[in-house]
Amino acid sequence: MLYHPLAMPKLKVLKLDPTAHPPERANPGDLGYDLFALEHSVIAEGETKALRTGLAFQFPDGFGAIIKDRSSVAVKGVTVSAGVIDNGYRGEIKVALFNHSGGKFTVERDMKIAQLIPTPVTDWRVTVVERLNDTERGEGGFGSSGSHKQKS
Repeated sequence: MLYHPLAMPKLKVLKLDPTAHPPERANPGDLGYDLFALEHSVIAEGETKALRTGLAFQFPDGFGAIIKDRSSVAVKGVTVSAGVIDNGYRGEIKVALFNHSGGKFTVERDMKIAQLIPTPVTDWRVTVVERLNDTERGEGGFGSSGSHKQKS
C-alpha cells in the first residue's frame, strides 16, 4: 500500500543507546527494514544468541512486526529463530540468531543482521466448529503441492 508521505504511518524509534543504528530500507519499495547489531558478538556453532539493537519501537495503531532473516546472513547458515513483535511491546528489540553454519559466526557492530517486516494486526473472532468446508487441497501439506510429487 502506497501512502502520501504526510499520511504514511510512523514508526517511533527510541534509541536506548546513543550509538544504535535506526532501522532503514536499502532501496525504496523494499518490504523489510534492516536491523543492525549494536555490539560485536561471536555465535558458536549450535548456539542461539539474542543480539541487541539498542532500540525500542512504538508501532502505529493496528501494526506490529515480524523479524525475518537477511538472505546475506542466512546463506551463511545463520537464521532468525524467533521474531514476532506485538504492538504493545516497548522493550528493547533483540534479534535471536541461531548458528547452524558448521563453525563460529562473527557479528560486527552495525552489521545488518535481520529484517523488520511491518505487519497489520488482525482481530479475529475465534469460533469452534464441528466441521470445515471441503477444498480441492484438503489436508495436503508439507510439500503436497510441490513439483517433487512422485507419479504413481
